[in-house]
Parts: sequence; structure tokens; C-alpha cells
Amino acid sequence: MRLTAWATALRRIPVATTMAAQAALLALLPTGRPWVAGIIATVGIAQSVLLALSHRRVVHAADRIAALERDLSVAYRDPVTGLAVRRVAEHHLTDAAGTDLTVALIDVDGMHAINTTHTHDGGDRFLADLAARLEQASHVGDLVARLGGDEFVLVTPRDPQILARSLTGVLAPSITIDGITRPMAVSIGICRTPGGNPHRALGQADRAMYAAKRRGGGIAHYDPVRDGEPPAPGVRPAVRHRDRRPHRHRTGTF
Repeated sequence: MRLTAWATALRRIPVATTMAAQAALLALLPTGRPWVAGIIATVGIAQSVLLALSHRRVVHAADRIAALERDLSVAYRDPVTGLAVRRVAEHHLTDAAGTDLTVALIDVDGMHAINTTHTHDGGDRFLADLAARLEQASHVGDLVARLGGDEFVLVTPRDPQILARSLTGVLAPSITIDGITRPMAVSIGICRTPGGNPHRALGQADRAMYAAKRRGGGIAHYDPVRDGEPPAPGVRPAVRHRDRRPHRHRTGTF
């Protein structure tokens, strides 16, 4: 139950109690038991007084809870793309443990050049357009999130080959920023976890993504022989993949 619904339910309790007392009073008046009716009437009056005193506080609490829920909704959404943030993605992956999932990690190629050419406003437009295309490639029940910077994730129960074809289709068209047409240049790593650990699959998708980046972009499916195993959670490698990222700008299309 949402917090606002909980607060509304609490507000209805004294109303229901008052109504019950009034009904009991009406039922007992014709029975010749005035003392019982008097007690019930006294309870009803006291309940009405308490209701009047508490109503304002309950309404204020409900309004405060609604405001907090709105703040949480904003905190869980990326302001540039409107996608879920990393925290939401991590919770989603944790909840999906033991299920069959495909994880795609998407990283923009040449983001620095985009920001340099079009300023960060143009870079934000690029990221927002990419986010919209990733959502086009998603289905109901999938998760698309921005992990931070120019890195995104798509989590789905669909087959990795089907997801790859869908991503290829939505990312093929170019994007025009400030009158300049640019390819939607990204590197994507895809990994399938059949009932395994989705967090581990995210690390494997990350490895595949860097394999795609080394060959100039596009999509690479995780290969344990080529990509190796990601480190255990909480273990920071001596040299991160991002530190070894090749600094070149692709000019080809996706």
C-alpha cells in the first residue's frame, strides 16, 4: 500500500467509528435502554470532537507524505533523460535474481567530442535522444536506466539476439544537433544469464561492451574466452576498463 493510501485509510477509521456509534444509538433508542443509548451518545460526541481535532493533523500528514512521494519519484528519475537511475537498476537486478535475463550495457562513443562540438546542452540532447531510442527497443516489463554519464543499461527477459536486432534498428538512424548530422555511435555489450546472478551478468555485459569498443563500436555478445570474468562485487581492479578506453572518435554509422 502506498503511503498516501495508508494515510487516507487512517483518516477513515475515526469516521467509520463515529458512524458505527450513531447506528448503535439509533438501534437502541426504541429498546427502552436509555442509559445504554446515553453512553453510546457520549462516546459518539467524544469521537466527533476527537475527529475534528485530529482531522487537520491527518490531512497535513497525508499532504506531507504525498510531497515526499513526489520527491522520491524525482530522485529515482534522471533529469536529463527521464530514465530510471542506477539505484533503481540495482534494485531491479537484485529482485530478478534466479530468473532468465538479458542485460545490455550501452556506452556512447565520442561523448567528449559531442560535448566539445555542441556544448553540454547538445550533449544532453544526444543522451535524451539515445534514451528515447532505448525505450523504443524495450518491451513492457523491461528496465531501461541511465547508470551515469554516458552509460545506460537495458534489462529484459528476451533472447539476446532478438534484443540485438531491436537495438540495431532503433539506433541506425543518425541524429541532427545544431544542424550537424551525427551517427548514433555507441558500443553495446550483451550478456544472457539463465537463472543466474544478474549483477554478474551486468559485469559480463560490461566486459563485452569494451570488446565492442575496441573493435570500433556496435554490439558484442559476451564471450568468456575473449572477455574473461568480471571481478567479484566489491573488488576494484588495479586498472579499470574505463582507464584503458581507446580515445578515438568513430565517424561510421551504427
